[in-house]
Amino acid sequence: MKFKNIVQCLLLLLLTNLSFGQKVNTNTADKNYSNFAYVDAIATYEKLAEKGYKDQRMFQKLGNAYYFNADLNNAAKWYEALFDMNQDQEPEYYYRYSQCLKAINDYKKADKMLELFNRKSGNDQRANLFEKNKDYLAIIKANSGRFSIEDAGINSNYSDYGSSISGNKLVFASARDTGGTAKKVFRWTNQSFTNLYSSEINTDGSLGAPKRLAKAINSKFHESTPVFTKDGTTMYFTRNNYVNGKRGRDTDHVTLLKLYKATLQDNNWSNVIELPFNSDNYSVAHPALSTDEQTLYFASDMPGTLGQSDLFKVKINTNGTFSDPINLEFIAFAR
Repeated sequence: MKFKNIVQCLLLLLLTNLSFGQKVNTNTADKNYSNFAYVDAIATYEKLAEKGYKDQRMFQKLGNAYYFNADLNNAAKWYEALFDMNQDQEPEYYYRYSQCLKAINDYKKADKMLELFNRKSGNDQRANLFEKNKDYLAIIKANSGRFSIEDAGINSNYSDYGSSISGNKLVFASARDTGGTAKKVFRWTNQSFTNLYSSEINTDGSLGAPKRLAKAINSKFHESTPVFTKDGTTMYFTRNNYVNGKRGRDTDHVTLLKLYKATLQDNNWSNVIELPFNSDNYSVAHPALSTDEQTLYFASDMPGTLGQSDLFKVKINTNGTFSDPINLEFIAFAR
């Protein structure tokens, strides 16, 4: 009888330790997830899943962590586990799962998820767009094959994106390195922060070796999505909230995105200033210029945004000032 009691006590102790260890691991992963350290969160969550631990919130976060890193194949795997556990999810999960299913060519199931998303979301514009364009695959097929797509020849093993042309140069963002001995890692992806690079466009269309832009442009945080005036002397670009060696944060201590303007003088970029409609408390990013260079377009989640982020525009006045931002959605509704 004593032996049986000892065995029962040992089993209870083992289960308690396992439960405690599992709780500690979950708390660590949840903290990483809350701090946008998605790659680290994934590693811990997946170890728990491999041991047979199943939890709806964990599957949501696993799917999201992969989704926010554009790894839609793995996101689909965990969203599937989520819906296998419980079909009654918030509308956004139906939408995200549908996009992942499209990425793995399961369009039939993706459409089913979008139908459910439409029912649950009410008047979401993404749902309305799907309802109006259910034959989207036929439209895509009809417009396919008109262009050939090739590797540009300058890609790295890391993120390379946000390209623009200035004169005979292609300027783009890359996480290939930090340009220094100390590597600063963006914990969202566990890659370096992105900097701006330029490649000369040769006469045959090929691209020269990328060169990192000067320190006046590239900070120790993210730079991306540049756009240039036709004369090549003015550049608008996206950067984390960081200027003059100071890092800005919102009320949740998160460093968001801002738009900056730089001027080319004596073949060097200088006079980097932030645009006046930026804020510490919302993001302003991804600029584009109208052909007459009198209007600047950008994305933002500033107050008055209808979706998670909207497109806005400002007029560039002749004296270099800017008008107040106008949400393009309001213009569309007015019509």
